[in-house]
Amino acid sequence: MNEDGKLVFTAKYHLQRGYCCSNGCLHCPYDYENVPEPKKTQLLNEREKKQRQPPGT
Repeated sequence: MNEDGKLVFTAKYHLQRGYCCSNGCLHCPYDYENVPEPKKTQLLNEREKKQRQPPGT
């Protein structure tokens, strides 16, 4: 559960499911392949920004 009370699945769970569900999941290992634009690009940009931040920020 995240701070908003939503259930968050791991990348491992998504891989076991076998496809992108198009909901824009936080740990999507499929790079949001089924999410429509412009949301897909927004999610990928947010993920990249988070990966560039130093840990603990």
